[in-house]
Amino acid sequence: MVENREVVLTASSQEAVFLQPIQMIYWNEQTKAIAQARELTKDRKTDREKVAAIYNYIIQNVQYDYEKAKVVTSEYIPSVDATLQVGQGICYDYAALFAAMLRSEGIPTKLVMGKKNDIQQYHAWNEIYFKDTNEWVTIDTTYDSIMSKGTKKPTMIKNKSEYITEKQF
Repeated sequence: MVENREVVLTASSQEAVFLQPIQMIYWNEQTKAIAQARELTKDRKTDREKVAAIYNYIIQNVQYDYEKAKVVTSEYIPSVDATLQVGQGICYDYAALFAAMLRSEGIPTKLVMGKKNDIQQYHAWNEIYFKDTNEWVTIDTTYDSIMSKGTKKPTMIKNKSEYITEKQF
């Protein structure tokens, strides 16, 4: 006989769950990516300034890994330090790195998976919560990293209607 149990979670806010490390967004205080986030945000005052600093660092310093995209399996789990160290990754790597860096700075961040209107493959991106406006915004570092190599300068905050969420962590 299976016994039903009720679990009650008490959190400071609904967003608090998106501040924690999890298996696919693993980090701790010794993680190099977290040290990099601290360095990038040390003189930034607002969450928006911190997000922009980390966003710009990632889109300028991480390249899309087309070869990895061809062979990655569904069991794959990103390593934020490996992505930072090699400076390459697939969308899942970008989104995990961005989430870990922002979460370590106290900024609620989701890793989201699903579809984008102009990408055929399954995709990963982030949603970031801004306390000052009480809103979740969509940011896609992978897309913007690729776009920034061209002539068009990407816009950090995306139109949420261009994305279909299937999973969020």
